[in-house]
Amino acid sequence: MNKPFNSQAWGQRYKVMGDTAESSFETIHPHAHRMGINRPNFSIAALSQLLRHTPDYLLPNGFYEVMGVSSRTKDATLKLKFEKLHSLKQWTLFGDGYLWVWDSNKKRYWCASIDEWEHACAFHASVKYFDDNNKPYWDLPILHFPCEPTTGIDLANA
Repeated sequence: MNKPFNSQAWGQRYKVMGDTAESSFETIHPHAHRMGINRPNFSIAALSQLLRHTPDYLLPNGFYEVMGVSSRTKDATLKLKFEKLHSLKQWTLFGDGYLWVWDSNKKRYWCASIDEWEHACAFHASVKYFDDNNKPYWDLPILHFPCEPTTGIDLANA
């Protein structure tokens, strides 16, 4: 029996992290242009923070960072790294930016501007720290996401 994603070892999670959300985004937006770094076969630790957090996709109205969340538990949250949010804010100097969050459990998504996500974090998220590196992140409950989700997604016919 497979362990739930959040209880798997880091190495196992890293191999597929974001794949479900990104493939859902690509199904809904088949003409999106890929921008972001996607698990290269080398360490990106020496790259600048801005490059490490290049947004995932570009559409005519701006760039999109894609993340995943699962509403399997009633207290589900989005874990948004401080450094990722800071970098995405810097990217908005070049154009409009959006965070697109996919709920793999209920097949729905939220999409709002980076500024709206930042505001939601400032007012509704807790500050927590990752166990492996002690880096801070915003722990934002689904109930406080900055917009209503888009529901009724049929990925097979998107």
